[in-house]
Amino acid sequence: MERFTRPLMAEYGVRMIVGKGGLRDDSLAAFGEFGGVYLAIVGGTAALETTWIDAIEDVDLDDLNPESLWKFRIRDFGPLLVAMDSHGASLYDGVRKNVRDSAERVLAELGVGS
Repeated sequence: MERFTRPLMAEYGVRMIVGKGGLRDDSLAAFGEFGGVYLAIVGGTAALETTWIDAIEDVDLDDLNPESLWKFRIRDFGPLLVAMDSHGASLYDGVRKNVRDSAERVLAELGVGS
């Protein structure tokens, strides 16, 4: 979805993207420029998530398979976590930093070079 984020926001007014794996720096910059967010949903809960859908109103770019654009009518959607926001915050960047810092500490404690 990375290559589609900016065009979708600029041309179609998309301001919210839901996923589980995050996006990269250009999408984070687009969220800041256009005022958008990436909402993280728990992976592996697709069966539960389908119960929130009242209707599928449209599917576009269906040749993109999992990256197709779906327009749903939903109810009681969530919980979701704001994982990337329009102020430049990224939960994924924080997790990567914590992992790097922890790995360096653990390797040092074990006497293993990084």
